[in-house]
Amino acid sequence: MQDKGGPKNKVELESQVLCSALRQSWASRDTKGVLTSARELYQLFPDLLPPPKAGQEQFAINYYDLLGLKQQSTPNLVSATYLQAAKKFLRTEKVKERKEDFFRILDAGFILRKPRLRLSHDLVVARRWLMQAKAIPEDGTLEATETAGEATDQLAKTQPLMTELPKLVQLLQEAQFIGPAETQALSAQMALAPEIPLERLVLDSGYVTQQEMNSLKLAELLLEQGKISMAQFQVAIYDERTSGIRMAESLQVRGWLPIEVSPRSDDVKS
Repeated sequence: MQDKGGPKNKVELESQVLCSALRQSWASRDTKGVLTSARELYQLFPDLLPPPKAGQEQFAINYYDLLGLKQQSTPNLVSATYLQAAKKFLRTEKVKERKEDFFRILDAGFILRKPRLRLSHDLVVARRWLMQAKAIPEDGTLEATETAGEATDQLAKTQPLMTELPKLVQLLQEAQFIGPAETQALSAQMALAPEIPLERLVLDSGYVTQQEMNSLKLAELLLEQGKISMAQFQVAIYDERTSGIRMAESLQVRGWLPIEVSPRSDDVKS
């Protein structure tokens, strides 16, 4: 979703083109263009467009309208406009009496300045607009209304999940870092750009930190060597996520890994 340094990969380029198309179509109120772009983005990032909740879709806030921005606004313009809005509010309004309004401005600035959060916001609000325009069914399925009878659910319209997931994806699932939507996203991205290492896709998506990735790679090695079980991995990675103790240390403290092995997750490079 954003440049991490070095040449942009195929997933990043594809997402940038589709994001631009979505926002341009949305600004010109082109329902067909919005639907086409949204559907293709959903193929790559199903985790960024959760199913609509009954009775709540209409309450999705359009943060562009809140800040007085156009959908195609650049990141620099988003940041500048957000800061101006926040400063103006602090100068002219009593924050204690209008806390919720101020929090919305803060939310708008935070979400629109983060590429993945901004895309998720755009997909949710654009879907609501498509529903209001009756371009898609009321259930939010990203299919044109004339073909709605052929649709089942959104996930069914994306590429099927891989029959055999890579070990790293399995570990991410077992550790509850990701769910079905995130697994679907990784499957689609791997199909689009098989030349990109899976570790980079996971890190770029923000599912785990580099430290957590190191622990996952170490766990993959230990599991292959038969030194730990999946249940022991689940407990140790839970310790790392909740208490700060590293996974390797947790395994040793619990007596599941001999101390003389001295595994260090820092030694496992992603």
